[in-house]
Amino acid sequence: MKKAILTVFGLVAMLTSIGATEMSGGKWNISLDEQSKRLTINFDGRTLMADAYCEASLDGQTLHSHEAETVSHDQKDIADCFGLGRQHILTYTMPSGAKFIQTFAFYDALPYFVVSLGVTKADGKTTCNYLAPLKSETRTTFMPRDNKNRVLFVPFDNDGFIRYASNYLRGTATDSYSATAIYNSVSREGLVAGAVDHYYWKNAIHVKGTDYYNLDELTLISGYTDSHSHDTIQSEGRSMPHGAVVADTVRSSRFVVGFFDDWRFGLETFGQACTRVAPRREWAGGVPYGWSSWGVQSTDISYQGVIDCADFIRDNLVPHGYHDLQGRVVMSLDAWWNDNLSDSQIRQFVSYCRENNMIPGLYYGPFCRFGDLQSTVPGTSNRYRFRDLALKVNGRYKIIDGAYCLDPTHPGTKMFMLSEVNKFKQWGIEYLKCDFQSNGAIEADRWYADTCYTGLQAYNIGMAYLMKRTGDDIYIDLSISPAFPYQYAHGRRISCDAWGTMGSTQYVMNCAGYGWWLSQVYVANDPDHMVMCMRQEAGGIQSEGANRARITSGAIVGAFLTGDNFSPNVTLHDDGQTGPNYYATSQARALDLLTNEDVNEIPRTCRSFRPVYGNASANGTQAEHLMTYETDRYVYLAVLNYQMVMPQAAEISFADLGLEVQNVGAIKELWMQETIAPTATGLRYNVPGYDARIYRIEKKSYAEGISDVQSSPFESQSIYDLQGRRLLRQPRRGLYITDGKLFNSK
Repeated sequence: MKKAILTVFGLVAMLTSIGATEMSGGKWNISLDEQSKRLTINFDGRTLMADAYCEASLDGQTLHSHEAETVSHDQKDIADCFGLGRQHILTYTMPSGAKFIQTFAFYDALPYFVVSLGVTKADGKTTCNYLAPLKSETRTTFMPRDNKNRVLFVPFDNDGFIRYASNYLRGTATDSYSATAIYNSVSREGLVAGAVDHYYWKNAIHVKGTDYYNLDELTLISGYTDSHSHDTIQSEGRSMPHGAVVADTVRSSRFVVGFFDDWRFGLETFGQACTRVAPRREWAGGVPYGWSSWGVQSTDISYQGVIDCADFIRDNLVPHGYHDLQGRVVMSLDAWWNDNLSDSQIRQFVSYCRENNMIPGLYYGPFCRFGDLQSTVPGTSNRYRFRDLALKVNGRYKIIDGAYCLDPTHPGTKMFMLSEVNKFKQWGIEYLKCDFQSNGAIEADRWYADTCYTGLQAYNIGMAYLMKRTGDDIYIDLSISPAFPYQYAHGRRISCDAWGTMGSTQYVMNCAGYGWWLSQVYVANDPDHMVMCMRQEAGGIQSEGANRARITSGAIVGAFLTGDNFSPNVTLHDDGQTGPNYYATSQARALDLLTNEDVNEIPRTCRSFRPVYGNASANGTQAEHLMTYETDRYVYLAVLNYQMVMPQAAEISFADLGLEVQNVGAIKELWMQETIAPTATGLRYNVPGYDARIYRIEKKSYAEGISDVQSSPFESQSIYDLQGRRLLRQPRRGLYITDGKLFNSK
């Protein structure tokens, strides 16, 4: 009897294995039930997704892989920009003859898998505007059973003062652009998913949970639009679905999916995965330091006012470490430079910058038109008017933030860009702040280029042209723009406009506290100009504590540009009336706060600080007040107090900062220049209302030369062939190898 029972068990096990296709790599196991044609995705014994499938829109219908008549499985070795691995291909044949081609790739040295979906019709070209490489609506419970689980919302761009959000995993769905993390703010473990291709598709991840710990829905989407991408603004009657790609086989973006002990590391690893596909643009000077006219001079910018500010920075701030890796500072002339300064004054300004080791910068908007559409377009020899370049949605010209949206693929737009960029280069401009970039990424009725199908594709075409024309000698800093694609620019503003109030600081830190990982794809996240004494209409003189907090937000985020007016020779106008000029107070505050060499060193030696916990508030849209960064020698802790009255006082353990107690050396608070005594297990901080402190903890032992401990061990961008031979150290955008051949994915 015992033998018979064992035989039955063996038969059941054999039949079960016959009905399932197993795909494995590292701690990952993906099982296809051949009867239901659905997938189960496990990581280290945990079920992350159950009854998963893929879907796509085809001929006006949404088709699902589990509706297929047949499914086949193939696999092969691969060597691409992610390294050596094994690819599994599932081909679903639909009743119509259409095929879904779902691929999973596992890599020997990476903690995530890569998934994508291709769709092809049985006959003729395929037209598709929505693909979901993975989707599950079956509940799984793999997170800790408590109320500390969050899901991250990442905005499409930084317009409209939009905020990131760390939402509770309950009830309301989160549709996060490009990437998300489902994580526990105490244990820090979590799932990270994100798209690594950003050429055709606006990508999103849909997440819905209940009871704080159940995951009810998870979908990876290529082809997503809503009001955040400026495509479904119902009040304007301009709702527009995502553009449809036309090809023999329409392919989604590739998505990486990983489960990490620390969700922060997971998001940084995602950023690094993107740079394997499209390496970020580097800049010899590293993070820019300097000044922007928009902070205070704004519409009253004048040549003498700019030179006065430059003189003050050169004589008083640069000697105390307020400069980039090459000892230079940016002088950025923002909007209204072309209204208030003549061409000859711009040339004089550039000459001054060259004589004083400064970087001359200007403001520019390549894809927007403020003004009428009847005017001829400069640089086109009167061939085009702006109405010829403007994009339409449902037959009407599209306006965002008061500006018409220009078609990046139109020859008139390119001629206009060429004319402007050539002028900038002839003048000697080395820094361009490019604003209203999102205007070039909208979905539209059509584009000039016949083979342009989507808004993001049009944006890629325009940005590639801009990068080609500016070359490598001009630093490109994006202002209002999509976060992805990133490879055409050196830096990007992490937020919308921010000045010097505590509200501005908190807003910047919301974006930086949840979007810090974008420093993996940009040289610098830009926290906008730091202003201490604003125009009277904007709030006037702020407290020293608020100034300290705002400068702290700059130092720990990335680009380090002040926006104060240091010139007595500028007449400021508030609501049309002459307003006060606070230059003397601005100078005094700068001499006190922008000459702190310990603080000034931070942007040169650190990327954006990461959040310690990631649980800022109940509604998840506020800002982290504890941010940290680790280098070879130090661990930094920045503490910001956004409350006016109550001090921010508590103890944080060294373990939460990733430090062993026995390796804790001297602790210095950088603003007050005080030595801090540790407790038995951690550090006690005390920050007054509307203020900030930065604690620098020196390690007793450390390895020289490891400048960025927060870099991932998976950051290498080498490409290997199937025999493991390294072919390229820094691959160009889109290069990969399959079956031993080098291809360009674009």
